[in-house]
Amino acid sequence: MKLKKSYQKGDRVLVKSWGLPIVKVTLTNRYLKTDLGLGVNGWEAQITIKKEVEKMRINGVPYNKGEKPTVFVADWQIIKKCRR
Repeated sequence: MKLKKSYQKGDRVLVKSWGLPIVKVTLTNRYLKTDLGLGVNGWEAQITIKKEVEKMRINGVPYNKGEKPTVFVADWQIIKKCRR
């Protein structure tokens, strides 16, 4: 049986999404299923590394150069916690 991983605000994690590269994000706010009405638990997160934003831009995500976008990350999209 797998133990459930717990993450905290400020943790840096690797995230995988549909057809996009794996990127590092910093978790900022926790949301439960009922908070946003999305039906999944997840986090508000920010992509803070310029190279990560550039990877997303190359794959067609319409972010502006130099932007630090805020995204929603479902719990199941988190691969693992990164070392500091």
